[in-house]
Amino acid sequence: MEIQPTGQALNGRKRKIRILFGLFIGLLIGFTLFSNTLKSLTLPKVALITADRGELVHTFQGGGTVKWRMESALTGAAGGKVKQVKVKVGELVKKGQALVVYDTKAVQYQILDEKAALDKLNISIKELENNYIEIYHNGDEKSIESARNAIKVSSIDKDVLQRRIQKLQEDLSANGTLAAPFDGIVKKVGAVEGLGSTGGAPDVIIANQSLGFDFEFLAPADAIGLLEKGAKLDVQLSGSNAKQVEGRIEEIQDAELLTQTGEGASQTKYTAMKRLIVAIQGDALQGGERAAVELTRKMEDVILVPNKAIHDEGNKKYVFGIEERNGPLGNAFYVRKRYITIIDLNETQSAVTQGLFEQEQIVLESSDPLQEGDKIRVH
Repeated sequence: MEIQPTGQALNGRKRKIRILFGLFIGLLIGFTLFSNTLKSLTLPKVALITADRGELVHTFQGGGTVKWRMESALTGAAGGKVKQVKVKVGELVKKGQALVVYDTKAVQYQILDEKAALDKLNISIKELENNYIEIYHNGDEKSIESARNAIKVSSIDKDVLQRRIQKLQEDLSANGTLAAPFDGIVKKVGAVEGLGSTGGAPDVIIANQSLGFDFEFLAPADAIGLLEKGAKLDVQLSGSNAKQVEGRIEEIQDAELLTQTGEGASQTKYTAMKRLIVAIQGDALQGGERAAVELTRKMEDVILVPNKAIHDEGNKKYVFGIEERNGPLGNAFYVRKRYITIIDLNETQSAVTQGLFEQEQIVLESSDPLQEGDKIRVH
């Protein structure tokens, strides 16, 4: 009768041992998981992004000051006094219209003096001719030759004097009045009545109204793309006359290279530049407005990677890819360098042709600096 309690006690101890062992294993697993959890919290925390296909867009903004496409600075003959100014700033004028009238009395008096000298010379030539006739009949050969030469010399003087008078008359006609060379608008009047025209600063500046306005700006050759002369552009005007108008490329000219120097001479970058001249029209335009354009160039169907995810290694570029490994306590993630080839980039993205696959995940940013093979935690 005493054996039964002993068996029950033995079974009870076994149960306790099994329970204690189960608790120990549970605690061991719990501590292991807790330890791994604590350890994982010390790992670099990374944000991932998926490399996907799309279009790389280049956007360039340029602008300049609106001005008349053609302005002519007109000045009368130097030294001529201004008799009358017949126009004012902002006035519309027609081709041939008088702008400034000059005092031509000095030239007129000079013409009168030259004509008087010509009359005196004609009288002298007439006397020489009469003298020649008399000598021809009564004189010797030497006297005849001398009289003939005197007439020739006087004839030469007469031709010179006639040309001088003709030149003065032409100057009087040309310089007496300053006329508009085309239909336009007066931009500036420098002539002052009673003062002389110096031949330096223009007396009148006139803009060709029919040609309208233009502005110019510099742009990288790559930003222009396939644009060519005659292409249309949307132009944004600012200021009191703010609005959008249509522009037309009139000229694309080579410009000096843009030089950008980094920390070392080896990092000096040269960018080919172009000068664009864009013509615009508008009844309300006056010149002096600020004009801006936006040039867009696209590269389609390329794998795009944010620039902030790309790292440098000498002359090489790489990103951090993700390697997933299965373990008894779950999956672990490690980083691997993926060297890439970049064919183009803008301010935020790069187009990649080698080193990455579409829909591949890469590290965008990390809480700590990463190295090849580092274990990470993903969020």
